[in-house]
Amino acid sequence: MKTNLIQDYKIFEGRYHKQMPLLIQEGFQPLTSKDVMEYRIKAIQSKNKNEIDFWLNRYFDTADGLAYYDDSLIVVPNLQELLNINQDSKLRNRSLALSPEQYNQLSKEHEIIKRDKIISGEPLIKEQAKQHPIWLKLAQEDKSLLNEYADAIFAEEKEVYYFDKNMGIYLPNDQDKPSIRAWCLKGLHSGSYADASHALNSDYLDYRLLGMCPQNLEKLVK
Repeated sequence: MKTNLIQDYKIFEGRYHKQMPLLIQEGFQPLTSKDVMEYRIKAIQSKNKNEIDFWLNRYFDTADGLAYYDDSLIVVPNLQELLNINQDSKLRNRSLALSPEQYNQLSKEHEIIKRDKIISGEPLIKEQAKQHPIWLKLAQEDKSLLNEYADAIFAEEKEVYYFDKNMGIYLPNDQDKPSIRAWCLKGLHSGSYADASHALNSDYLDYRLLGMCPQNLEKLVK
């Protein structure tokens, strides 16, 4: 499992709260959802089967967080609380515990999305994906990127799996106290959905974090 689209990277697999500290300690930068989206587009454009297999046939966990409380959702790229997570972090219901003060600060800095105002828990048609508030947040407000990504993903899904609906948004259950989970972008065989429902200390799930050297971000922007 390797890619030539990134130089100097390392894959960390295991429990999120154990692997993220290792990634940071070794001087790597974890992928955001936007990074994954951009690299998947590049892989498709390359028409290289190995690159397409690496990027599109695997899930990737990210440093993007979902802060959630009651029916309110906040999507935060490169969430500092996730970058700082470790084995001593306070987990509540397998989510990273967030104080009311921390949640209030995030709500001042980022848009709140109401759970009952969005489609979740099911695959989407392409136009729904392009207009979905959470996908736009995961693309860091880059509408052109989201449109290009949706076009590319839906074309690949149709060709390989004959799927007409993809890119669903899957969320954890409501909490009566502020909590955080991490976003994961799934592969083609799963419908390329975005998932923030997994426990951060799951006994049965291996998270997959790709750490890259910071200079790769400059190349990606160019």
